Amino acid sequence: MWRRAWIPILLASLLAAVVAAAQQNSKQNLTDDDRPLTLDEIRALVARAIANQHADDRQLNEYDRIEHTVQREGGKNAVATDTFERVFPTGTGDVRVALKRNGKPIEAATIDQQWMDIAEALTVRSDPSNPSIRQEFERQQRREHAHAEMIDDIGKAFHFNYRGHVTLNGRPAVELSFAPDTNFRSTARYGVVFAHLGGTVWVDESSGQVLRVEAELHDDVPFGGGIIAKVYRGSWLKVTQSEVAPGLWLPVVATYDIEARKFVFPVSWRGEIDATEYRHVGPPAQALLVVRREHTGAIASTSDH
Repeated sequence: MWRRAWIPILLASLLAAVVAAAQQNSKQNLTDDDRPLTLDEIRALVARAIANQHADDRQLNEYDRIEHTVQREGGKNAVATDTFERVFPTGTGDVRVALKRNGKPIEAATIDQQWMDIAEALTVRSDPSNPSIRQEFERQQRREHAHAEMIDDIGKAFHFNYRGHVTLNGRPAVELSFAPDTNFRSTARYGVVFAHLGGTVWVDESSGQVLRVEAELHDDVPFGGGIIAKVYRGSWLKVTQSEVAPGLWLPVVATYDIEARKFVFPVSWRGEIDATEYRHVGPPAQALLVVRREHTGAIASTSDH
């Protein structure tokens, strides 16, 4: 579970990296066929990228998906785990329903129980004013605010260099390299990561959406003064996004190699996450109807609530 916390932290940082492009001037030694963006064009692209990233993040809270994860925890010779999970939003976070592990399907009774648990959670969360769940909604709002703050902060965190116009996944894109602005200090939660990241980002020029980002830590990143944890230099993450619904771009592939230490214990994660079958299920009350319609066990469990 600790590994899962690092992927969104780095991902949030990297996918939004394009917002700093406005810090660049437009002096480039390029051919006429590869005309650099003007400063006004960069600023327009940046404004769209910021708005798109916030909108995508908000919509993700109402989408479920299938995640196929192949991961090795431990040394390079560690045995890989291969899992399929349905990731389902509950209004205060996501719940994972295990479907298959290492090639073996999960027992139907176990899957039914997981959906019954989700149906119960959605029933409670269908009323945000419910005192028993209010604190969870407040915590979720704080998490979303902290994430949005990081997205906005990145506009000051990096220097970008225009690399050219390219075609990526059949779409015209702008390629930018990025490196941290050493004069910037983020006050956002986990903003310490910004000072140690570098890499490349590709932006779809027509939509203003991030197509792909590749980033690597150039220095060790300490947390809690290095006492609680440290993520080591050389750790990297690559993410590809795609349009999963009209105007909505979300991650479809993430590969990573992360070396870290938690307290005094070394930890590492290497693997790939493939996200497919994104589907809009809506806020908790609407999502509950989806679960009841698709899982008879959940209907029986929650019909009297």
